Amino acid sequence: MHIVGTQGYIAPEYLTDGIVSTKMDVFSFGVVLLELVSGKEAIDDEGKVLWANIGDFSEGSEERKVRKLQEWIDESLLREELIMESIVNVMSVAISCLNKDPSKRPRMIEIVYALSKSIDLFTNVSEEGLPPRQVTAR
Repeated sequence: MHIVGTQGYIAPEYLTDGIVSTKMDVFSFGVVLLELVSGKEAIDDEGKVLWANIGDFSEGSEERKVRKLQEWIDESLLREELIMESIVNVMSVAISCLNKDPSKRPRMIEIVYALSKSIDLFTNVSEEGLPPRQVTAR
């Protein structure tokens, strides 16, 4: 079987050894999360992949991680009234998806669970509760 795709999304184990597994999809999803948080593309104009230097975010104190993240994330996220903790949670999920060892990458159900906890942090609920949802007929 031969996998076709953009290099920035393809897991390193496939590029080096041709190994195909469901963990490749997890890796690709991690790249998509990085794109969403950073506002950058999977491969830049110089051909560098976005995930190559992601280790910088998992090293050092929590303060250093948050500071590094603030320098890296898309400016539009900084303008939103988001809780930095929720962005850190999303980045933690992305980093776990990008583990070079496929066996250490989470399963998709674990990713969904972790991201659903992050969504709770994104939601700013006032004392009156959530505003009513508008439902449109399709």
